This record gives sequence, structure tokens and C-alpha cells, in this order.
Amino acid sequence: MKRFTLLSATLGLAIASLSSPAAADVGPRTSVKKTVAVLPFSSPSRYSYMGRNAQSTFITQLVKTRQLKVIQATMVARMLRRRGLHWTGVISPTILKAAGRWLKADYMMVGKIRYTGGAYTLSVHVADVNTLQTTHAEDVDFRNTRKMRVAVRIMARKIAGVVSGKGHASGGSKAGLFLNVNPRAFYDTSAACIKVMKWVLNRYSFSGKLASSDESQKTIKVSGYGVRRLKAGVPLDVFDTTGIDGKKKVVTAYVTKIQGGKAVAKYRMGPTDGVPLDGVVSNKDHQWVVAVGTIVDEAEDNKALVKRFRSALLQKMSEGTLFQQVEGSVTDHLAKLSNRKRRFLAYRKLFRKGVELVLEGKFYGSSGRRRAHFTFYSTLTGKVFGELKFETKL
Repeated sequence: MKRFTLLSATLGLAIASLSSPAAADVGPRTSVKKTVAVLPFSSPSRYSYMGRNAQSTFITQLVKTRQLKVIQATMVARMLRRRGLHWTGVISPTILKAAGRWLKADYMMVGKIRYTGGAYTLSVHVADVNTLQTTHAEDVDFRNTRKMRVAVRIMARKIAGVVSGKGHASGGSKAGLFLNVNPRAFYDTSAACIKVMKWVLNRYSFSGKLASSDESQKTIKVSGYGVRRLKAGVPLDVFDTTGIDGKKKVVTAYVTKIQGGKAVAKYRMGPTDGVPLDGVVSNKDHQWVVAVGTIVDEAEDNKALVKRFRSALLQKMSEGTLFQQVEGSVTDHLAKLSNRKRRFLAYRKLFRKGVELVLEGKFYGSSGRRRAHFTFYSTLTGKVFGELKFETKL
């Protein structure tokens, strides 16, 4: 009986120890949400309403994330009146710390809106009340007042993630990638690019006649007005005009050099009936086969913007008759190559597949006012075929 009583007492103590507060502390605790106070945003007097709207919009968006506690705007206004402050977007560290303690906030968020002539810039700083260190700073541009809510929504998500420790400063919605870009600008930029491409290629427009042919070497010699301005890599279409169907293209040859006042050109595969000696040579109606290679954005390293531009450019090229765009795994691989030697080897592979030119280049400048500097490379020679420079609204 004593043995049974002792065992019961031991079990009772064990159960009591499991239900004690010390044992409960071993389990996971619910994380405490940080508290943020959003101060009024300063803005130019002409756009003062934007500063007022920014504060209320930020409070709404931060609350929606459910990651933070946010002080009411009325409490912030009461604190400013109590301290006799007229908010200008600048506050001393001492007052900032005292204001944060009065509001019982862990972080204070301050910001301003600037108008730079072509766009608005929203700047936000988040400061730790205890250390007075700026834990997060963010700038975002937007083109008009309707875009401000989108800008605030994106920044609120980032700030909530950073302050709560559940996100990263680099995170955010893809919608923020093009805040300062009109969607139409991608197609306008593509149209501008194609316009300059046509101008570059028109310099090598040529019509002449066949002077001689060497089928064993798969070469032809061409004469005509303007032959000296041709360069290596220029395509020349050879037409047979003796048939009952009129002018018919029989082969495309590519200029390799200018020799003795004639252009020497080489073709890949000869026609079954041979090259007609009295053939006509022209490239005025030639459809250039172009692959889009590596394009970089030096303005913001915005890979999504480059991808969207490439898509718009390829679509625009497919709408006309001057260019035949090339897509697929080969060009996708080419776009990722940074080594010049490896790209040259890729060019030769593309030439064997029928590609004549590769377009590569970069965007530089600032968001909304990027400039483009693109280069045509001949897949036959691997050398620069022409350069394109134009302004954009990207």
C-alpha cells in the first residue's frame, strides 16, 4: 500500500511539473509585433495634399500587412501639437526619441515627396527610436499622382517585412519595377529601335549585276554603282530573270571583301541549277534575319524591364517585312553569354543556322529617360556591323 502511495505521489509531481510555468516557457512564444509611428510627409507647397495623403495611405497599407502595430494619425498629430512642432520633414534626434517614447513606438517613419520636373520621388526613412539608427531607407519614382498609391503600397510591404524581420529590403511586388514607365513606352522604344535599324541597314542597300561565278568555291563577284560602300557580312540576293515567272531568287551570298572594284561574296548552299551568269543582284527587298542577344540595363540593372523590352521588340519586328526575328533556346543562350570569345563562337553557329545579325547593347541614364546604345554584329565576321543610339522614355 505504501509502495502504491509513493508511486502515485511521484506521478502527481511529474504531472505538476509539466503544467508549471517553467515548463510552459519551453514551448514557442508568440512574437510581439513592433509598433511604428508614421509622421506627416513633407511635400512642395504646390503638392501639399500629396504629403497628407501619403501619411494616411502608408498607415492603411502598413496595417493591411498585419505584421506591425501602427499608431493612429490623430495621436501623431496630438504629439506634434504638444511639442509645438510644425512638421517640415526634418526633426532633431532628441525630439525624435522623445516623441517615439511618448507614442510608445519602436520605430518612427519619416518621409518627403519631391517633384523633379518629369516625375515625383517618394523618399522614406525608418529610424529605431532607441538607437536613432536608420534601419531602412527607400526611394521610388512615380510619374503621376495616380501612381502614388501603388508606390506607397510597394514600399509599405518592404518596410513591414524589414521591421518585422519577415522580409527583405530587396523584396516587393513586380508592379514596382515599372512605376516610372508608361507601358506604351516599351512599344515606342521598339519602334524607335527598328527605325534606327532600318537607317543603319539602308546604308548598305545595293543593286547590281553578276560579274562572275565560281561554283567550286561557292563564290560570286558582283559589280555595280555603290559597290565600294558594301562591307563584309552584307547579304546579296541573286535573282534569275530568264524564267517565265519573272524574277526569281536563287541564292543569297554574303560579301567577304571588296577586290578590284567588285564585291566578292560567298554563299552557303548553291542552287540545284547553278548560279545564272546573267543574274541580277540586289538586297533592297532582303529580309534580314536578326537575333537579339545580350541587353543590359546600366541605369538600374532592371532585368524585368529588359525582358519586357526584348519581347516588345521581337513582336514589333515580326509585324514588318524587313526583319525576320529569331527566338528560341539558341538566342536565349546567346543573351546570357558575357565572354566575347564564347559569343563569337555562338555567332558562327548562328550563321550556319541562317542568322545574319545579332543585336546587343545597353540602356543607360536614369529611370524614365534611359538612352539606348545598341550594336549590330555580323555573324559571318563577328565584327561590328553598325551602331544604334537613340533616346527612350523607359
